[in-house]
Amino acid sequence: MTTATLPLLLLLTGAFVALVGPSRVKVFALGAFPLALITLFVFTSHKGWWRADPIGLFLSVAALVIGGCAVRYAHTQFESERRCGPLVAASILVVAAVVSTDLAANESVLLYSWLATSLSTLLLLGIGAGSMRAKVLIQAAKSFAIGDGALVGVVLSLGALKESLGHLAALSSASGAALLMGAIVAALGRIGVLGRRSWVVETVSTPTSLSALLHAGVVNAGGLLLIREEVITGTRWWVSLLLVAICVAILVVFAPRIHARVDLKGQLAASTVSQMAFMLATLSLGWPLLCLTHLVGHGLYKAGRFMAAGGAIDARHARSVLFRSGKQLSTLSRIAGMVALVVIAAGFGFCVRGDLLAAMGVFAPAGAVIWWEHTKHPVTRAARLYLSLACALCGYGLIILCLQHLLGHTVANTVSLASWWRVGALVGVVALSTLRRRSVSVVASIAQIAIPFVTRSERAAA
Repeated sequence: MTTATLPLLLLLTGAFVALVGPSRVKVFALGAFPLALITLFVFTSHKGWWRADPIGLFLSVAALVIGGCAVRYAHTQFESERRCGPLVAASILVVAAVVSTDLAANESVLLYSWLATSLSTLLLLGIGAGSMRAKVLIQAAKSFAIGDGALVGVVLSLGALKESLGHLAALSSASGAALLMGAIVAALGRIGVLGRRSWVVETVSTPTSLSALLHAGVVNAGGLLLIREEVITGTRWWVSLLLVAICVAILVVFAPRIHARVDLKGQLAASTVSQMAFMLATLSLGWPLLCLTHLVGHGLYKAGRFMAAGGAIDARHARSVLFRSGKQLSTLSRIAGMVALVVIAAGFGFCVRGDLLAAMGVFAPAGAVIWWEHTKHPVTRAARLYLSLACALCGYGLIILCLQHLLGHTVANTVSLASWWRVGALVGVVALSTLRRRSVSVVASIAQIAIPFVTRSERAAA
């Protein structure tokens, strides 16, 4: 047993307390999350089944933060119901499986943890939906069966070849490509694109806490799986190009669906699928740090949005009243603001380069879009809005800069497949292909794909 095992033991203990403990002590199960965070920072190990390497530590901390908030939300929401204990216990099991996946020290543990996450997610969906025959559970089971089945099938086939041949030296290229293909299928199953209907979108019928918890490392775990399997290599460039094509197809299909939904949870769920496709696209283009940043940033933001969905209508009305009382900016001022934001972000990116430059190639136009859309109508405190956008771009850049120093050596690629500007160009092309002239502009489509916090509901507030 290694010291990295302690967070998992604490989470499993919390799940047990939530399941069998009396109602008065179920709240103590939530103490597993801060204790697990403390052990992650205090204890590290590089031996055994689990180890706290930089990537695993980064992702597991995010999983514990998101999971702790979502489980606390679920406990408050269902405290007076009989399903409170099973729901909280299943939620903690999901987080434990996610943390096990993040900290896996070898491919065997990674595979077992991946399967454990799928099974615990199905259990949680069944409890949350109130029936083991719920549509969302059936859709998720089909998607996981295809994705996880492909991954397990490839691993078992390669294991059989290894037993029969004694080694895989002669088949290293073919076996590696097969393993990566299996991992891609498993990642696509998690984001809900393998069935006729997306199980991620179907989760709108489940409790809000469940939708938030999925962003702790269930729907977005494909990025970690592909990074661990070293998708971006010079000898397997065609695998990366195939993944790019798949991600573009997903973006083209799901980006317009965000605007077709009239409910906020439905918009957020549809946005999640397109956001995960964007995350995998950045990885396949050769920018893993951008992928990891988007994985965690999107998870933190979207989980918060789901848990705040109940007050979204009142907040939208308040913003609408505030906007109507403002002053209309001139077209020249709006254009100057867009240009200045792009210049600030571009200058920051060119000074540092690396993943930061690739990120600014996407988020600088998106920040300019937010400014343009919010100033289309009369707006109060325009200077405050502008400073907030500029600080957000610089803050996001600083986060990526820190990750370059902390994780850059861990996820360094042998070959960079794409120039920095191709990530932004890809988003722009997808935005043009999903253009709906009457309801959404090209620039709004760019922001919708690149940044999750520009939705139709928020634009309607203006």
